[in-house]
Amino acid sequence: MDRIRTLILSGANNHDWRRSTPFLWLLLQESGRFETDVTLDPSQTLADASELSAYQLIVSDYNGPAWSEPSQKCFETAIRSGVGLTVLHAADNAFDGWSAYERMVGLLWREGTGHGRFHEFPVTITDPDHPITKGMSGFRTTDELYHRLAHLHDVPYQTLATGFSSVESGGTGREEPVMVVTRYGEGRIYHHVLGHVWSGAGGMIAFENEGFKTGFLRGCEWAATGGVAD
Repeated sequence: MDRIRTLILSGANNHDWRRSTPFLWLLLQESGRFETDVTLDPSQTLADASELSAYQLIVSDYNGPAWSEPSQKCFETAIRSGVGLTVLHAADNAFDGWSAYERMVGLLWREGTGHGRFHEFPVTITDPDHPITKGMSGFRTTDELYHRLAHLHDVPYQTLATGFSSVESGGTGREEPVMVVTRYGEGRIYHHVLGHVWSGAGGMIAFENEGFKTGFLRGCEWAATGGVAD
């Protein structure tokens, strides 16, 4: 089976991309399903449409300055034409006002969004029939749980799993989406809301969780191919 050509976008984030991006790269590589490159300057890399055409999947671990207009247009065209996209955690904070990106992600960190304390909570699979979650069991994780993500532009979305945001942790007392899928043209988008790691603080416990890794890998494969082989 051919490996899925993948590009990770990184180089700026309010989270510790210097740890998260290498972790994701190794996770993808060691799965045997992906051949993965990393760019720390997405604005430059994405401006070259011919270079971008080599990839079946883009993974965004990026939350930083806006990209150039040519880069935005090439990115929009690639996803609309069928390149898969995985959006990780704080990447849903990015690009306030860029309508196309907001339509890709569907649920975003915008005014009114928040989170409670970094804590342990249960994750429940709410759609066991989707290719990403088929056969997956619920799990417990220790992570940052976003609440009240903003649903913008009336984008249709499907929630595959939720985490319980307890009042005791500073949350909402309700289930919040943690695995979400949307579409943008022909492109499939997987939104992995989990994945918190602060710069220079603490370990990688959220990333090392088996449920996190399984959901991320399966979501990436689905975004790229429309199915999940294993």
